[in-house]
Amino acid sequence: MAKRKTYKKYKKNKTISTSAIVLTAIFVSFFALRAVDEWLSLGLFAKFDAMVVQWTKQVTNQKPPVSFDPNADFSVHFIDVGQGDCTLILSDGHAILIDAGENDKGDDILAYLDDIGVQKIDLMIATHPHSDHIGGLDTVIQGISVKEVLMPPLKSSVVPTTKTYTDLLTAVKEKNITLKQSKVLEEYRFGNGKLTVLGPVANYDELNNTSLVARFDYGELSVLLTGDMEADAERDLLASGASVSADVLKLGHHGSSTSTSDAFLQAVGPRICIAECGEANEYGHPHEEIIERVSSYGAAFYRTDLYGHIVLSAKDGALDVSTQKQVSG
Repeated sequence: MAKRKTYKKYKKNKTISTSAIVLTAIFVSFFALRAVDEWLSLGLFAKFDAMVVQWTKQVTNQKPPVSFDPNADFSVHFIDVGQGDCTLILSDGHAILIDAGENDKGDDILAYLDDIGVQKIDLMIATHPHSDHIGGLDTVIQGISVKEVLMPPLKSSVVPTTKTYTDLLTAVKEKNITLKQSKVLEEYRFGNGKLTVLGPVANYDELNNTSLVARFDYGELSVLLTGDMEADAERDLLASGASVSADVLKLGHHGSSTSTSDAFLQAVGPRICIAECGEANEYGHPHEEIIERVSSYGAAFYRTDLYGHIVLSAKDGALDVSTQKQVSG
């Protein structure tokens, strides 16, 4: 009996040991294949990860923060980060992230990206080095793959020495990300979408006016993104002959009266205007003057302080607007 018992125990342990070896081999092979996939930039595991995320959301009934058509030709997400800017463009499987709010908003943005299944950023734009625009970018860089970062040229006399700015540069360097200085009229292709750098067209002492200005075009639809560009830079941009006409205008400087002059609004001719601003912010953005100007012009007006996240989806040339919150009246 003793020998038989010992034999059974030995066989059981041998089975457990073999299973452990097999499982270890599977895990090692899995991570080895993942490493090779990342090294060769095949993207196979990115698709696998996206499938796992989608399956998990279906099982847990998790819904994205804003309901929008995932099969749209492209979508533009004005992410509510309080008093700051953060815009995401999705175009034919590519992702462009423009700004990321204050320093404490990086994790919120990563959560948003995860909720809608974004696995990597093809182009990250830091419009200008104010903390309410670039504060969360270093956290985003640490949490998701970023291919390239684009920043506007700055005069040496206005290059910031703030920790927020140096943290961004440090994160870019640590992750070995390509960092480029923007050039006017430079184009970036994302499937059928195209992003064109329009400004700044001059060297400015005011950081708001150094904002990288870009227009995104997809078919006949276009979106103009202006950072915190103010009236002086708007005037110079118009004088340069730049094509600023767009269906959607992201208002400069959170809807401040220092931006979106009447001449600029007329030149853009938007159907929809967006103000990215915080609820009950101390600056009073968007200013009443701008609200009235947009209203008198006849454009639809959406603002993140009231609507939360705002998503514009385009399908077959038509624009659909979805918002996180409903506003009555």
